[in-house]
Amino acid sequence: MRKCVICEKRKGKRFCPLKDAMICSQCCGLLQAEGNCPDDCPFLKESKEFAASKKEEREHELAERFKRDFHEEKGETHTLFNTVAKPLNDLFAQKAKEDSYLEDKDILEAVQDLIDDMKAGGRVVLSPEEMKLNRAAGLLPVMKEKLDQIRKDPSFPQYLTLPCLEILRGLIALARSEEDPKAYIKVLLEKEEAAPEEEQVAPVGQPASVDVGAAEEVKQPQEAAGEAEALDLFEDESQEGEREDGNSSSG
Repeated sequence: MRKCVICEKRKGKRFCPLKDAMICSQCCGLLQAEGNCPDDCPFLKESKEFAASKKEEREHELAERFKRDFHEEKGETHTLFNTVAKPLNDLFAQKAKEDSYLEDKDILEAVQDLIDDMKAGGRVVLSPEEMKLNRAAGLLPVMKEKLDQIRKDPSFPQYLTLPCLEILRGLIALARSEEDPKAYIKVLLEKEEAAPEEEQVAPVGQPASVDVGAAEEVKQPQEAAGEAEALDLFEDESQEGEREDGNSSSG
């Protein structure tokens, strides 16, 4: 077997269309890194598929860890979850105001449809017979729009979108009640009325939003006032003590 035409050290086991000769796997990898390989090269295709599978495997592991961290109530995961959950919950609340017949089952079905669509890569094509004409079907396109807006934020890890939706689906299912078909919706509306617009959070499992800066601004004047009051009291007691000492000396 001939040696690699690039390094001339290792055996050439791959035909390189770029070099029109046999090269070793290591030099093949270096050429791929340069980005000049033709798209129809079978070794480039194989390499991309392997890299994609590894990335998918890694992201799946991170997504599962994210879901575990969420249930262990770790703050950062709740913040990331709320990035997806809050816009969708706001949407559900708005739609519930517009449609008095909207129920938890409709929202749950819509979230499940969105999860199925994401798992299929957004390529779900339904025949006219399969198309839904219910409230869940009406929610799906506007939910997709919300997700598209979220994905425009480069700081949000895209692979967490699906586990966030799966957690949200679980929370909706958990909140559902046989006695009240709008149990989850009512929680959303109550949260919306109770919290200021900038501090609204997901209805279940979310830590309270606290403006630390504002809290410090309130705390500092209060502490300063307390210190001034204590100082005034100390000075008053000192002056009173001096007057008593003066009176006793004069007597």
